[in-house]
Amino acid sequence: ECCALMGLPSESSIFVAINAGAIALPQLLKLATLMEGKTSEWQNSDQLPLEIDFGSRDFQFHSIFACPISKEQSTIENPPMLLPCGHVLCKVTMEKIARGTARFRCPICPTEIFVSRCQPLYF
Repeated sequence: ECCALMGLPSESSIFVAINAGAIALPQLLKLATLMEGKTSEWQNSDQLPLEIDFGSRDFQFHSIFACPISKEQSTIENPPMLLPCGHVLCKVTMEKIARGTARFRCPICPTEIFVSRCQPLYF
């Protein structure tokens, strides 16, 4: 509902990722061919040396993550954390569930998670 109000897509993330990859792949393959042998010029850059036109609002997203457990929005101090099982929680929620221990069970699936194997996600 929120995405619809903001004019953003509500399709599944995997569907959108596959479609975006299918649109971008020909342009990236052409770039790879052109840049062959010139890796030092762009390899250390944080950005691609071209802008990929997806041509649609279907590929525009906001970078706000809301934790599915606590419903809190992520912040710099409370970043989204990727669990080894693939689910994502806010750091504070993860720490509350772990209760100061080295491991806990994912609240979405029954996987046992080690806190040290969780990684912050950056948008």
